[in-house]
Amino acid sequence: MPQSNAKNAKKIISLGVTLFTITVATGLILGVVHDVTLEPIRLTQEHLKAEALRGALPGAEEFKTERKAEDADPMIKDIQQALMDGNIVGHCVTVTPRGYGGMIELVAGITNDGRLEAIRILNHSETPGLGAKSVLPDFYEQFKGGDKMTVVKRKPETPGEIQAISGATITSKAVTDGVNIALEYWRGHLAEGE
Repeated sequence: MPQSNAKNAKKIISLGVTLFTITVATGLILGVVHDVTLEPIRLTQEHLKAEALRGALPGAEEFKTERKAEDADPMIKDIQQALMDGNIVGHCVTVTPRGYGGMIELVAGITNDGRLEAIRILNHSETPGLGAKSVLPDFYEQFKGGDKMTVVKRKPETPGEIQAISGATITSKAVTDGVNIALEYWRGHLAEGE
């Protein structure tokens, strides 16, 4: 019997050492992969953000980060001055409203006269085929030129009405709320004379 117990103990120790070795090797490989992919991911995110900024204010040539006000709504992520020939032609306000599937990150391009030029969705985790349709022009182009907007489930009848995406009213409302917060921030902090 004692030999059998010693054999079992050796097997358990051997198995433990093997599992520990595999775990350490896997952890090291994952760490290396993480480090290798970190920079390309950051560069891709910067590129996507630059495209979204240009899409939100197409007339701008460059964008410069502006410090947001201390009393800014927590949904406001950042503010970018939109420049053309060195002159400010508007601002891009990035907001993060909560949608059905989580945070939606969107950019609202607002001209110097307070007109909403366009919006672009940067990131979302909304339901494919429903809330994910918020990235399509049929939805986001409704916002152009808007002021204070509300979501309706029917065809819009008055300015400022945004037709909800069918089956995705929560996403539609989240995007609309985010755009309204961006416009409020512009009126309160970025409009001429502020």
